[in-house]
Amino acid sequence: MVATVVAVIRYVLAVILAVALLAIAVPAIDHAATLNTERTLDSDLAALDEAATSLAATDELSPDGHPNPQRVVTVTLPTRSMTTTGVDHVEIVPHERGDFSTARYVLEDGTTRERTIDERIVWDDPAATEPVELGGSGERRLALTLRADPDGDAVVVASEA
Repeated sequence: MVATVVAVIRYVLAVILAVALLAIAVPAIDHAATLNTERTLDSDLAALDEAATSLAATDELSPDGHPNPQRVVTVTLPTRSMTTTGVDHVEIVPHERGDFSTARYVLEDGTTRERTIDERIVWDDPAATEPVELGGSGERRLALTLRADPDGDAVVVASEA
């Protein structure tokens, strides 16, 4: 009888210990998943910044009838898993009074981060000021093209590749 009681106590203590360890581990796993997603997005946005800056600094507008200079960049939007937090959306907003943009992303857990892109990037039309907006999950390939705005100035224009 005593052996049975001791065995039951051992099982109860093992379950309590397992639940306590799980309660401690879950917040750490969630935090690590957020950091992993931030690292992925920060790296991809840095590559986009480098591609846009390089395009504007080293290339010139092409004459009519010739292809415009272009760079292709992949931005990965992770899905929610044990190792990553899902992405709600990413946007790159061109500033009206300046030659730069602000890249902003929001994760599904509410984390929001911003970084400056050293070139003004507009979506699909060099005459417009539409932001680049990415949502969902998976890889998004963006073509960054150097095109002329109505004044003849070079503008980095993003579109889906």
